[in-house]
Amino acid sequence: MYVEWLFFVVSLKKLSVVAIVVVLLSSVCFLHCARVEYDNRYTTGYSVGYVEGVKDGAGSGYTIRDPTYAEMVAFLAADKTNERVYNADTYNCYDYTSDLCKNAAVKGYRIGFVYIYFKDSAHALVCFDTVDKGLIYVEPQYDAIVNVAVGIHYWGTVSNVMSPYDDTIVRFGVIW
Repeated sequence: MYVEWLFFVVSLKKLSVVAIVVVLLSSVCFLHCARVEYDNRYTTGYSVGYVEGVKDGAGSGYTIRDPTYAEMVAFLAADKTNERVYNADTYNCYDYTSDLCKNAAVKGYRIGFVYIYFKDSAHALVCFDTVDKGLIYVEPQYDAIVNVAVGIHYWGTVSNVMSPYDDTIVRFGVIW
């Protein structure tokens, strides 16, 4: 009886080792096959689907870039977002900023969505990181170049605009 039990235990150990080896080999085979499939999709996605992807989504590929200061000024002069009529409920600072960001991307310019916080409110505007004059903040409702820094009165940097509330900037952030 003891000998039979011993053979049974040894058989189980051998079976366990075989099972572990089979599982390991299966895993290695699966991972290899999955990697090969991934590699095939990765390379064919660029070679076969590249043209369609460019036409359908990105326009002309990765062409977003920082403009020169002159390019930024020319873009703002040609863009008509600032001519839209402000309405606090239907077309406000967020809409001006969003539209200007979309229009800049279509032209291939990288633009930042800037959100500034005041004590009791907030405001949205844009910025360009120009290659020759650095970071330039722009008020999209007026196409005005403005200063943005904690502690300053924002609307005072926009010509002929007075704020009915405390417009001291308490913090701000840029989303590229």
